[in-house]
Amino acid sequence: MQSFNHQDVDADLLSQFDVVVKSPGISPYQPAVQHTSARIISPSALWFDNEYRRVGAQVIAITGTKGKSTTAALLHHVLSQMGHESVLVGNFGVPLIEVTTPCDYIILETSSYQAQDGAICADWAVLLNLFEEHLDWHGHVGQYHLDKWRLLQQAKHAIVNARDRNSSALIEQQPLESEPLRFDQQQGFYQLSNTLMYQDKALLSVHGWALKGQHNLSNAAAVCTVVLALCLPIRPAVNALKTFQPLPHRLQSLGQFHGVEAINDSISSTPLSTLAALATVDVSKAWLLLGGFDRGLDWRGFAEQVSARPPKGILCSGQNGLKIRAQLAEFGVKSTVYETLKQAVEAACQQATKGDVVLLSPGAPSFDAFANYQQRGVQFESWINAHL
Repeated sequence: MQSFNHQDVDADLLSQFDVVVKSPGISPYQPAVQHTSARIISPSALWFDNEYRRVGAQVIAITGTKGKSTTAALLHHVLSQMGHESVLVGNFGVPLIEVTTPCDYIILETSSYQAQDGAICADWAVLLNLFEEHLDWHGHVGQYHLDKWRLLQQAKHAIVNARDRNSSALIEQQPLESEPLRFDQQQGFYQLSNTLMYQDKALLSVHGWALKGQHNLSNAAAVCTVVLALCLPIRPAVNALKTFQPLPHRLQSLGQFHGVEAINDSISSTPLSTLAALATVDVSKAWLLLGGFDRGLDWRGFAEQVSARPPKGILCSGQNGLKIRAQLAEFGVKSTVYETLKQAVEAACQQATKGDVVLLSPGAPSFDAFANYQQRGVQFESWINAHL
């Protein structure tokens, strides 16, 4: 028998049940969850308790503030091209709970929401980076970092970014049972300028594959570190990297109109990811579209960095558009606020001239006006297509 509740969910209502399976999007730090007598579990907990041993795959969980989707897809592509049966699960791919047949590897793109309860007991956990994000869900940045770190604490083996300061700090504050492997250091795989390196050998140039940006070479370094840890050959892995195609809404070129290139980076939900996007274009010719749902992030660090070399134009919109403009102004960076993203896109298209770039890299989630970043990206593409 099925029943549906239409009342406000509070601790008393949840306490009417013995066990509640919680969606990852629901924060455990809200009073209804914290004060209930019900046992709160996750779909991941159900899978590891019931399917993990039967499926028999090595689970490689990949997390980080930015880059986890691309890195998970990269690793899945590499392993598949090398002849292994790999299943991509998580926020895209298929839900983990649906994997019930044997395979070689499960690549689990893991959000902080999924890592928080410690139910994911991966064979390998990869942490790409840690910045400030999802403060509305975790409460504060320290808790966010700890919730990410729980994935590594529960894993058999861990791989971390040697260049990420926050990860290095957590290794000191919350030591793991065994020393993690590290990428992005000269003893292993690392990004050097526009090249992926292994020790003193160049493996891949930023111009030798379809992904844009030096940050994606760092993601490739993480993938190669996993491949080496699995005792698999590196040369075919690097060859497979060269055939990977970018995921939609991640620095995705939409072509040109009147000599102006349009780039869809709708996935960008933090100021740091926008800075990474700006590093892939000629900033002096970029019309940057910023703003969206306000998660309480501070834009002053972003403003300080772009003040040295600001884009040709910054167009803000969304719930935090006015806030972004105000914090940019503190550092002398000019911007214009529009009521909607559509108006900002139209203004950018009208003002851009041949050789310019219209870049949607909003640095904020989409929930103020769109169902998700995919819908925002698709809508942006349709507006651009009207100018082609």
